[in-house]
Amino acid sequence: MSAILVKSRAKNPSLAHRASVDGPSLARRASVNKSIGSLSQLVVRREDFVFRDVGPGRVSVEIAVHNEGEEPTESTMAIVQSAPLGAFVRWRPLSVAQIPALEPGASVAVEFEARRPSVSTLGDPRKIEPQTLLTALDNDDDRQARSAFGTLPADLLELFGRRNLYWAGNLNIFIGARSVERHVAQALRIYPGRVNAAMFLVGEGRDAYSFSLIGVATAWDTALYHWRIPGLEHARDNPPAAFDQWIELHCMEPMLLAMIPPQGCAEGDVQVHVRQKSSGREAVVEFSFDPAAVGPGCYAVA
Repeated sequence: MSAILVKSRAKNPSLAHRASVDGPSLARRASVNKSIGSLSQLVVRREDFVFRDVGPGRVSVEIAVHNEGEEPTESTMAIVQSAPLGAFVRWRPLSVAQIPALEPGASVAVEFEARRPSVSTLGDPRKIEPQTLLTALDNDDDRQARSAFGTLPADLLELFGRRNLYWAGNLNIFIGARSVERHVAQALRIYPGRVNAAMFLVGEGRDAYSFSLIGVATAWDTALYHWRIPGLEHARDNPPAAFDQWIELHCMEPMLLAMIPPQGCAEGDVQVHVRQKSSGREAVVEFSFDPAAVGPGCYAVA
């Protein structure tokens, strides 16, 4: 290509100027396109996220990255974000990770530690209005946004004095222009024969969402409720949110996943699939429950 441009320069000065401008530009674009093609081979799946508490206030994060292409990939940077447990809520920066060059079929684990924030409990959840919870989360977000990377958002249940064995929340990794998310609360203790409530958030602004449930715990007399009134014990007295139908939300809203595990039940799980109407995208909020788990677990009422 350069030889052709040099030859043209003698015949037409305008082409000489174009060579001096376009030559490096084309080379840069070729490099960028090669880099983008390389990044497209890098794959992260939802189950490739593993995060668990490893000490007081310390959460270990491990994200597996795979090269599923037929060519080696170049070294690149990945951005990791976090958010409170939920779907389609606002992200904030958590960490930046270096992904090394990978041969075809190779994988690497991105590992780092993050901090759980110190939170002030809101008190008895039966007396808390939804807006009080949202205000507490906004205040936490403002405070943490001014701090350095590495601090996670508040755990929703911990805000009500129910600090569990593992931090519950959202993680997201950006590699190039693509992102993969995981939203999970794991190893929550459940109380058989009682109404158990787990919490998550949905949305950031006005939109419509549909919900569906998958998993063993869907057989546990499970329902989903808007948390628009105080008093969790009254959840069963109010109509549950309809599944597989569009539901209008005007802002970020707390939701309650309520269930009654049967006596003698074993551990189980449930996935809440949340679809956003405006984008057509789907997010999955995962819960795992165990009657023998360590910690206070779900909020339970008689």
